[in-house]
Amino acid sequence: MTKPRGFPLFASLALALLAAPAVTDAQVQQDQKMVPSPLDTGGRSLEEYLDQGKEWEVTFGSVSPEARDTIEKWARGGELDKVELYTLPDGRIFFEAHIDKDGQDLEVLVAPDGQTIAVGEDVAD
Repeated sequence: MTKPRGFPLFASLALALLAAPAVTDAQVQQDQKMVPSPLDTGGRSLEEYLDQGKEWEVTFGSVSPEARDTIEKWARGGELDKVELYTLPDGRIFFEAHIDKDGQDLEVLVAPDGQTIAVGEDVAD
């Protein structure tokens, strides 16, 4: 009995075509996380909202994987200076990345799920 020679190639192509939408969906979801999603701060400024909690400098490795992915995308072409963790009385937490990019200080506030909350030169300080 002989095996068809083209079968492994055909099977590989079929699997690749089936996996392609999943890869595309994951990329779309990550791209959407790069678009700032404003936070309900109860009428306060973002700075006032975050000031009601506590802030610590943390290692990049202690950041949730989803938030790390988003921060890495923002830091591409730049240098990550530090990451701070904000913990709020209501239990919410956020990560603020300080990035030196193109001679500009960029701050990115990210939720643990990787959603960008705010981006700018002075986000929460």
